[in-house]
Amino acid sequence: MLKVTPQQKKYKILLIGEACEDVYVYGCVDRISPEAPVPVFSKDFKEKKEGMIKNVLSNIENMSNDNVVVSSFFNDPSLIKKIRFVENKSNYQIMRYDIEKELSPLIVDNKFIFNEKNYDAVVISDYNKGYLTGAFIEKICKYFGNTKIFVDTKKKNLSYFKNCVIKINKSERDKCYNIPENSHVITTLGHEGCLYQGMVYPTKKVDVHDVCGAGDVFLSALVVGWLENKDIIKAINIANNCASLSVTKPGCYSVKRNEYEDLCF
Repeated sequence: MLKVTPQQKKYKILLIGEACEDVYVYGCVDRISPEAPVPVFSKDFKEKKEGMIKNVLSNIENMSNDNVVVSSFFNDPSLIKKIRFVENKSNYQIMRYDIEKELSPLIVDNKFIFNEKNYDAVVISDYNKGYLTGAFIEKICKYFGNTKIFVDTKKKNLSYFKNCVIKINKSERDKCYNIPENSHVITTLGHEGCLYQGMVYPTKKVDVHDVCGAGDVFLSALVVGWLENKDIIKAINIANNCASLSVTKPGCYSVKRNEYEDLCF
């Protein structure tokens, strides 16, 4: 049974960040190499998806039932490839191979971004691959100072993200520094849930199948949950639930609207 009424307002979101190609190579392992104690992988077929910020975009659109208007800015996804080799019988990854080409940074004075302020939320998905410089992020945070800004970042220096809701995982939190006083940090803790303002918000215990893209799902649900409820705690609980669902699925999963609604409690 659906627990919330689908919202009617079309929200405007500015989405900025880095994209990649997620490549899944499926095959079988029937023997160990005679040259070294490693599995010999035989390819059956390959699938290609767009990930990172494109996974965030897909989840936001699906969770909101396409009731959003998203202006998005990202690099050519083909410049970053994450190639995962998946064993057919278990459906688990046995190896990942990354290919990364140099990214040209977004121009600080990009006229297509800094031509309006009428957004309900700004979302920054920063994998720290060079597309988003500190100077650009600082300008974004200043220009959209009256708008709710959600951030997922791999940067260690968080001083650029003023007046933001910053989502990072525990490993990243242990290494980061210069957290702005006017920003709020949400630390994801895997199966334990997440930490926000000294309180742990637990999540459901599930059988973890694949953690790929779970952080993107958490960020997406956090944004949609906040837009629809204007309550950060409710949004955190929704994000926890959606991320828990995603890790039970193979590959980068996009949460559907009916699943999102069932997890809103």
